[in-house]
Amino acid sequence: MVFMQTTAQEIMYGGAAGGGKSYGLRMFLVNYCMEHPGAKVVLFRRTYRELEDTHILALQQELPSYIARYKVGTHDFIFENGSILMCRFCEKEEDVYSYDTFECDVMAFDELTAFTEFQYSYLLTRCRSTKPWWTGRKIISATNPGNVGHVWVKRRFIDVPPQGNGGKAFEIVQAPELEGGMIRQFIPAKVTDNPILMKYDPDYIKVLRGLPDELYRAKALGDWNVFTGQFFSRWRPGVHVVERFTPPAEWQRYICVDWGIAAPHAVYWAARPPSTSTLYLYREQYGAGIATREQAQMARDKTVASGEKVQFIVCDPAMWAKERDADGEYMESNADVWKAAFRGIAECVKGNNERLQGASLFREMLDWQGIEGPDGIKILVQPRLFVMDSCPNFIRTVPGLVHSKTNVEDVDTDGEDHAYDSVRYLLRSLFNAPEKPKAKRYILDANGAIRALAA
Repeated sequence: MVFMQTTAQEIMYGGAAGGGKSYGLRMFLVNYCMEHPGAKVVLFRRTYRELEDTHILALQQELPSYIARYKVGTHDFIFENGSILMCRFCEKEEDVYSYDTFECDVMAFDELTAFTEFQYSYLLTRCRSTKPWWTGRKIISATNPGNVGHVWVKRRFIDVPPQGNGGKAFEIVQAPELEGGMIRQFIPAKVTDNPILMKYDPDYIKVLRGLPDELYRAKALGDWNVFTGQFFSRWRPGVHVVERFTPPAEWQRYICVDWGIAAPHAVYWAARPPSTSTLYLYREQYGAGIATREQAQMARDKTVASGEKVQFIVCDPAMWAKERDADGEYMESNADVWKAAFRGIAECVKGNNERLQGASLFREMLDWQGIEGPDGIKILVQPRLFVMDSCPNFIRTVPGLVHSKTNVEDVDTDGEDHAYDSVRYLLRSLFNAPEKPKAKRYILDANGAIRALAA
């Protein structure tokens, strides 16, 4: 009832398994369509298969034909009063651009943590209306902890916002102006809040208790501090993030690039203290919808303005691909564009895209040893990769990467991995992938002492 009646504009519901999240979303949308003739609402899931399995089949069973009819070709439910409930998916990041001319009165996301922050932020701008009865936008979502979007969803709805509510149940807060200034609310729901499920499947909670502790806390208790599947589990903001400073002139400097236009491109400037294998990321260029030539020019202008000497620029290997024009002649590659922009300033080199070796090295660079206590972290061994607070998109996206579903030694490329890929190319160019130590052989000498044999 709180979820159905809230006056908040941006609402996140659930946070645990069995709380009735998916049903709640459908009930909200159907109720809205019936109350507002001519309404246009949309329900998103990341893939069509999930949309069909979770919602389309359920809506076909829940909605009598005299209320709404399902249109197979468009995946829409057409109500008798003229309202439309559209079922849509957004599998790839660049799929958001297919909704550029789209608009709706209410927008819903099921399993919000399956989406990247870029997808969510872009799509919610499509919630708009000129209908005279429209009372304002509603962005409703439901999800469990985990998945590729765990970190940004937790930050947006659970963690303490600037005005401060500590993520407490049911409290309403004002979103920052940079995030639209909408009234935001988190409404938690656990399996024990679902009387129907408890009545007909009382043993379900026992099934949840049989999960490993991390999964149980996340799925049954809705504990957002547990992040199952996080790839860089050693990441700690208090360890890896440092206040911005100007690297000394004697430090060597590098640039790394992950190319993209529909998806964001990511450019980082890094500095390395002399005679060390430590690296500091100190400048960031990040954004989508920017042409290659403009990306390169922006990076060049920043470098020239700073008066920095760059050793080399490591570029996304995909940038070397060449396409033919209508006459069959090879056109200028994206790498050619960057080379031209930085001619006389720095050389552009092709990045190494060996994913598993790159992931292993990235983890090694972030690794540290220390003791985490109530008063903070006491560092015993420092990591070798630090990022200044002037690189917000690295800090936002890299901790949220999760393991690939097909190869646990790699990150899931469905996540927002552009900053990660950019820096991964640089690490592979600067440092060798970690090598396994060679096994030593030992013998007993004539006096009975242990002696190591040469390798």
